[in-house]
Amino acid sequence: MDTLLKLPSLQKNGQLDRQLLSSISSMMSSRGFPKAGDVDTLLKLPSLQKDGQLDRQLLSSISSMMSSRGFPKAGDVDTLLKLPSLQNNGQPDQQLLSSISSICHGKGCPEAGDVDSLLKLPSLQKDGQLDRQLLSSISSICNGKGFPKAGDVDTLLKLPSLQKEGQLDRQLLSSISSICNGKGFPKAGDVDTLLKLPSLQKDGQLDRQLLSSISSICNGKGFPKAGDVDTLLKLPSLQKDGRLDRQLLSSISSICHGKGFPKAGEVDTLLKLPSLQKDGQLDRQLLSSISSICNGKGFPKAADVDTLLKLPSLQKDGQLDRQLLSSISSMMSSRGFPKAGDVDTLLKLPSLRRDGQLDRQLLNSISSMMSSRGFPKAGEVDMLLDMLLKLPSLRKDGQLDRQLLSSISSMMSSRGFPKAGDVDTLLKLPSLHKNGQLDRQLLSCISSMMISRGFPKTGDINTLLKLPDLQKDGQLDRQLLSSISSMMSSRGFPKAGDVDTLLKLPSLQKDGQLDRQLLRSISSICHGKGFPNENFVSRIIESIGLKNLELPEYIDELLSSENFVIDENFWDSLSIDEIL
Repeated sequence: MDTLLKLPSLQKNGQLDRQLLSSISSMMSSRGFPKAGDVDTLLKLPSLQKDGQLDRQLLSSISSMMSSRGFPKAGDVDTLLKLPSLQNNGQPDQQLLSSISSICHGKGCPEAGDVDSLLKLPSLQKDGQLDRQLLSSISSICNGKGFPKAGDVDTLLKLPSLQKEGQLDRQLLSSISSICNGKGFPKAGDVDTLLKLPSLQKDGQLDRQLLSSISSICNGKGFPKAGDVDTLLKLPSLQKDGRLDRQLLSSISSICHGKGFPKAGEVDTLLKLPSLQKDGQLDRQLLSSISSICNGKGFPKAADVDTLLKLPSLQKDGQLDRQLLSSISSMMSSRGFPKAGDVDTLLKLPSLRRDGQLDRQLLNSISSMMSSRGFPKAGEVDMLLDMLLKLPSLRKDGQLDRQLLSSISSMMSSRGFPKAGDVDTLLKLPSLHKNGQLDRQLLSCISSMMISRGFPKTGDINTLLKLPDLQKDGQLDRQLLSSISSMMSSRGFPKAGDVDTLLKLPSLQKDGQLDRQLLRSISSICHGKGFPNENFVSRIIESIGLKNLELPEYIDELLSSENFVIDENFWDSLSIDEIL
């Protein structure tokens, strides 16, 4: 063990590189210690180097494929990374390799011929190039299952029930991919049976909204039995005015996300719970909060729901305080029901009170930072608020500046509590000040891009705000920054080169200058989706003149995914039909 931990290739800045050790550990899980020589050989493999250093992203993909399989042969890694169909501009294509890695997770290095066959499959090509969007769906289905047979891929993609107007219906494929995530290829007959189920039809066509709910319930569980689908959709407690109540189904779908079909009795018991009724009918707003808490956790016990909704500290004027429940629901999203004592302790904390009452604005900030992280300990909340109150940069009129705290909590949403030093450094950054005071408008733009991403690096902020393209008359052009911030909302800081490319797109120019009104419209369309390219902008302008444009749900979800990488071919791969 000592030999391994002291291996020069595992050191960084004179210390053990724990990130590298983690990759090695993943490959050797339950297999014992590797030979130091094997580790050294792998880490020094020329095909794993980039700019004279080990390419950690490539190593991560290899580590995923070899999870618990032991060390790969250097020759196998070399052959894979040098495969012509995996190259992009003379280097291994990270996005393609990531898809391959997902398919082969824990299955070992694939044979070069299998990779080649899949990437060159005619049904996976579009306009003479590999259709990455399709490959992503295939990768999801085969996650950790190894390479599919070319015939199985072909059969699925050419299935008549998956076609629309002579072309593959990508929205349907996305639902099928979700159901079969990590389950391998479904039988064509099973797909056909589900898509033709009478209870899934509307006006003679497949009801996509219903299929989306079914897909959510069965995410990663494989194909449901037709009878189970039928039973759920015809459940009396899910009907309203003689029809299926889609809003209710959506809540049930959220609770059972990835858990498979619920029992009819469980659905009935929850929907008829007295504490969930209002004026003799089911209270949908309450059910939505319960659904958020239980997202992906399966059906809660009726007693747990009852206890929470009747908790004295959650009542106001003799009724349930829905605003408080919303804050509780945010922290406990997908975590299951909190203990009544934990809720009580938090809501009665002296540090969360103001003028003898619960300070809801403070609670909202705490709730945002702890979103989906569960309940914070009382001591942690106390320490945080005491620490923040001591920061001059966060004080206003002797009190905690709640507006600033809101921006802080937005960046730290779902990330837990920040360090005092990090908050202070950000708020004192010279480039964020104007006339000796913190520029709140700038902070708001920064906060928008960094939602749920934590604090940006000082250098990144400085680089962005000093970009020549973002200056006008010697000052920062806030209108442009606002458009950039909108497109990059929740996506992190853009690269300077990407901003430059966007602002110089020919289709965004008018009379030799940037058309700001057009950029604002584009930024609205691409809000939170990153920067579009020239072809996409041109095609929008030519085809529909920017009127009533919305991205369909499945593309919207794909683009919003934290792990999705938009490459230069992505926007081009979308047809205008897909974005209308």
